[in-house]
Amino acid sequence: MQLAKSFEQAACILVLLATQRPDIPLTADVIHERIGGSATYIRKIIRKLVVADLVASTSGNNGGVQLARSPETITIKDAVLAIEGPLHTFPDHGYFDQVFKDVEPVADEGTKVVNAIFAQADERWLSFLAQQKIATLIKELLVVNQIPVLNWTNQSENKMAQLNEILAHLRPTK
Repeated sequence: MQLAKSFEQAACILVLLATQRPDIPLTADVIHERIGGSATYIRKIIRKLVVADLVASTSGNNGGVQLARSPETITIKDAVLAIEGPLHTFPDHGYFDQVFKDVEPVADEGTKVVNAIFAQADERWLSFLAQQKIATLIKELLVVNQIPVLNWTNQSENKMAQLNEILAHLRPTK
């Protein structure tokens, strides 16, 4: 199984919002500028994150989006389900039933058995992802003990220089 490209973009949106000053919402335009791709598609992904209660949206001149809750409580599973919907990796086209259609008592059991196996695998995978927090992903990615926060909205500033300066202060000294 492979997740859709939109999952990676959604994860990046969550990371951006987790590193954004919480008192300043990010606009879809700023998010699009950082991630790239289609601006319309970025808005659709944001909408899915809002519907899943991972992101809160504020309208108006100073509006935009921000995390709906702490990155310490948002899991990778939350993001996967927001973008992909309920997980069901076995396609279930009925081929197992077709193969054994003339064999009783298994004629209608093949798909049930294979569905049960994949349902258990799906649940184990989601259980693992439920233990993986967005905050941990950010901290491991940036090699810090706390999430750096800056204002991504001011495009005139050099964000990477700011982030590197913040990271230099947050990283443990050797």
